[in-house]
Amino acid sequence: MGQKKFSKGLKGISATEHANWNEHIFFEPKNVEEEKLEHGTIEVKLLDKGFFKDALLGYYEFDLTQIYQMENHAMMHKYLVMNNPEGNDFGEVTAYLKMSITVAGNDDVPVPIEDDPHPEKEVMLQPPEIKPEFYQLYIRVFAAQKNCAHGY
Repeated sequence: MGQKKFSKGLKGISATEHANWNEHIFFEPKNVEEEKLEHGTIEVKLLDKGFFKDALLGYYEFDLTQIYQMENHAMMHKYLVMNNPEGNDFGEVTAYLKMSITVAGNDDVPVPIEDDPHPEKEVMLQPPEIKPEFYQLYIRVFAAQKNCAHGY
Protein backbone atom coordinates (compact mmCIF):
# COMPACT_ATOMS: atom_id res chain seq x y z
CA MET A 1 0.00 0.00 0.00
CA GLY A 2 2.94 2.25 -0.76
CA GLN A 3 4.52 2.27 2.71
CA LYS A 4 8.05 1.02 3.35
CA LYS A 5 9.85 0.46 6.61
CA PHE A 6 13.22 -1.05 7.33
CA SER A 7 14.72 -2.90 10.26
CA LYS A 8 18.15 -2.00 11.56
CA GLY A 9 21.11 -3.24 9.52
CA LEU A 10 23.41 -5.87 10.99
CA LYS A 11 27.09 -6.01 10.04
CA GLY A 12 29.45 -8.94 9.70
CA ILE A 13 26.89 -11.71 9.11
CA SER A 14 28.22 -14.72 7.22
CA ALA A 15 26.18 -17.09 5.07
CA THR A 16 26.11 -19.72 7.83
CA GLU A 17 25.34 -17.40 10.72
CA HIS A 18 21.99 -16.87 12.44
CA ALA A 19 20.97 -13.23 12.73
CA ASN A 20 18.43 -12.01 15.26
CA TRP A 21 16.67 -8.66 14.82
CA ASN A 22 13.91 -8.81 17.49
CA GLU A 23 12.17 -5.72 16.11
CA HIS A 24 8.56 -4.68 15.82
CA ILE A 25 7.58 -2.70 12.73
CA PHE A 26 4.15 -1.05 12.68
CA PHE A 27 2.10 0.09 9.71
CA GLU A 28 -1.00 2.13 10.37
CA PRO A 29 -2.62 3.15 7.07
CA LYS A 30 -5.23 5.88 7.52
CA ASN A 31 -8.46 6.38 5.55
CA VAL A 32 -7.99 3.39 3.25
CA GLU A 33 -10.97 1.98 1.38
CA GLU A 34 -11.95 -1.59 2.27
CA GLU A 35 -11.55 -2.74 -1.34
CA LYS A 36 -7.98 -1.47 -1.41
CA LEU A 37 -7.23 -3.30 1.84
CA GLU A 38 -8.64 -6.54 0.38
CA HIS A 39 -6.12 -6.32 -2.46
CA GLY A 40 -3.22 -5.11 -0.29
CA THR A 41 -0.03 -7.12 0.10
CA ILE A 42 2.83 -7.40 2.55
CA GLU A 43 6.22 -7.81 0.89
CA VAL A 44 9.13 -9.03 2.98
CA LYS A 45 12.56 -8.45 1.48
CA LEU A 46 15.86 -9.55 2.96
CA LEU A 47 18.64 -7.32 1.63
CA ASP A 48 22.42 -7.41 1.71
CA LYS A 49 23.22 -3.78 2.44
CA GLY A 50 25.74 -2.45 -0.04
CA PHE A 51 27.51 0.89 -0.19
CA PHE A 52 25.75 2.06 -3.37
CA LYS A 53 23.08 -0.60 -3.91
CA ASP A 54 21.35 -3.25 -1.81
CA ALA A 55 21.34 -6.83 -3.14
CA LEU A 56 18.16 -8.87 -2.75
CA LEU A 57 18.81 -12.07 -0.79
CA GLY A 58 15.27 -13.26 -0.17
CA TYR A 59 11.66 -12.34 -0.89
CA TYR A 60 8.23 -13.42 0.34
CA GLU A 61 4.79 -11.90 -0.26
CA PHE A 62 1.47 -12.19 1.61
CA ASP A 63 -2.01 -10.93 0.88
CA LEU A 64 -3.37 -8.89 3.78
CA THR A 65 -6.53 -11.01 3.68
CA GLN A 66 -4.43 -14.19 3.97
CA ILE A 67 -3.11 -13.03 7.36
CA TYR A 68 -6.44 -11.54 8.45
CA GLN A 69 -8.25 -14.85 7.86
CA MET A 70 -5.87 -16.76 10.16
CA GLU A 71 -6.78 -17.45 13.78
CA ASN A 72 -6.73 -14.17 15.77
CA HIS A 73 -5.77 -12.38 12.51
CA ALA A 74 -2.18 -13.43 13.17
CA MET A 75 0.58 -15.57 11.73
CA MET A 76 2.82 -16.42 14.66
CA HIS A 77 6.39 -17.75 14.68
CA LYS A 78 6.57 -19.15 11.14
CA TYR A 79 9.67 -19.55 9.00
CA LEU A 80 9.40 -17.99 5.57
CA VAL A 81 11.23 -20.04 2.97
CA MET A 82 12.59 -17.21 0.84
CA ASN A 83 13.83 -17.08 -2.74
CA ASN A 84 15.26 -14.42 -5.01
CA PRO A 85 12.92 -13.71 -7.94
CA GLU A 86 15.64 -11.51 -9.48
CA GLY A 87 18.26 -14.29 -9.34
CA ASN A 88 19.26 -16.87 -11.92
CA ASP A 89 17.32 -19.67 -10.20
CA PHE A 90 14.22 -18.19 -8.58
CA GLY A 91 13.20 -21.69 -7.45
CA GLU A 92 16.23 -21.97 -5.16
CA VAL A 93 15.95 -21.37 -1.42
CA THR A 94 18.10 -18.36 -0.51
CA ALA A 95 17.11 -17.68 3.11
CA TYR A 96 14.88 -18.64 6.02
CA LEU A 97 13.33 -15.85 8.07
CA LYS A 98 11.21 -16.45 11.17
CA MET A 99 8.41 -13.91 11.53
CA SER A 100 5.16 -13.07 13.23
CA ILE A 101 2.60 -10.77 11.59
CA THR A 102 -0.74 -9.50 12.85
CA VAL A 103 -3.36 -7.58 10.89
CA ALA A 104 -5.96 -5.74 12.96
CA GLY A 105 -8.98 -3.72 11.86
CA ASN A 106 -10.60 -0.84 13.75
CA ASP A 107 -12.79 -3.11 15.90
CA ASP A 108 -10.20 -5.86 16.44
CA VAL A 109 -8.20 -6.39 19.60
CA PRO A 110 -4.57 -6.65 18.51
CA VAL A 111 -2.78 -9.85 19.49
CA PRO A 112 0.54 -9.20 21.23
CA ILE A 113 3.58 -10.77 19.61
CA GLU A 114 5.61 -12.52 22.27
CA ASP A 115 8.63 -14.79 22.26
CA ASP A 116 8.06 -18.16 20.65
CA PRO A 117 6.86 -20.58 23.37
CA HIS A 118 8.04 -23.56 21.27
CA PRO A 119 11.25 -22.47 19.47
CA GLU A 120 12.12 -26.09 18.63
CA LYS A 121 8.97 -26.38 16.50
CA GLU A 122 9.72 -25.27 12.95
CA VAL A 123 6.68 -24.41 10.83
CA MET A 124 7.70 -23.29 7.35
CA LEU A 125 5.74 -21.37 4.74
CA GLN A 126 7.00 -22.09 1.26
CA PRO A 127 6.13 -20.14 -1.89
CA PRO A 128 4.76 -22.22 -4.78
CA GLU A 129 7.68 -21.41 -7.09
CA ILE A 130 10.08 -23.32 -4.85
CA LYS A 131 9.80 -26.99 -5.68
CA PRO A 132 11.16 -29.25 -2.96
CA GLU A 133 13.35 -32.17 -3.99
CA PHE A 134 13.10 -35.32 -1.95
CA TYR A 135 15.82 -37.92 -1.71
CA GLN A 136 15.87 -41.36 -0.16
CA LEU A 137 18.91 -42.88 1.40
CA TYR A 138 19.17 -46.66 1.49
CA ILE A 139 21.63 -48.16 3.93
CA ARG A 140 22.61 -51.80 4.20
CA VAL A 141 24.49 -52.88 7.27
CA PHE A 142 26.55 -56.06 7.18
CA ALA A 143 27.85 -57.55 10.38
CA ALA A 144 30.98 -59.66 10.56
CA GLN A 145 31.08 -62.35 13.17
CA LYS A 146 34.11 -63.47 15.02
CA ASN A 147 35.04 -67.08 14.21
CA CYS A 148 36.57 -68.58 17.34
CA ALA A 149 37.89 -71.68 15.54
CA HIS A 150 40.38 -69.68 13.52
CA GLY A 151 41.36 -67.34 16.34
CA TYR A 152 40.00 -64.19 14.83
